[in-house]
Amino acid sequence: MNDKPDMGRRVQLLLVDDCVAERNFYALTLAPDFKVITASRGDQGLAIARRERPQAIVLDVIMPGMDGWETCTRIKCDDVTADIPVILLTGADDRDLTQHAHAVGASALLQKPCPADKLRDAIVSVLDGSSISQR
Repeated sequence: MNDKPDMGRRVQLLLVDDCVAERNFYALTLAPDFKVITASRGDQGLAIARRERPQAIVLDVIMPGMDGWETCTRIKCDDVTADIPVILLTGADDRDLTQHAHAVGASALLQKPCPADKLRDAIVSVLDGSSISQR
């Protein structure tokens, strides 16, 4: 696994989280390595993903309106966005979550609070084509 993304071509990352503090924290800590764009809701994230075609998406699971499960499902069912790897973040703790994440097409599922370096490593891993399901 590479230590850093290829900075010759700035990797664009979409971060979708309804929690302003978490969204801002992750955006700030990931900004040195990625071009981070953000959304606060699932439907907004879906529209941005279609328009911007980021190289990866980090998606909160528990959001009002369209939650992360539904958003991921729609991303993976859309020909325009289906090939974009999705990393799900959740504060929930349930054994079946990893299985559910796989079923909706996510490349990884990480437990909140997630250290920024662990999230960054997961992003690099899915960009390298590795599928991970760590919590």
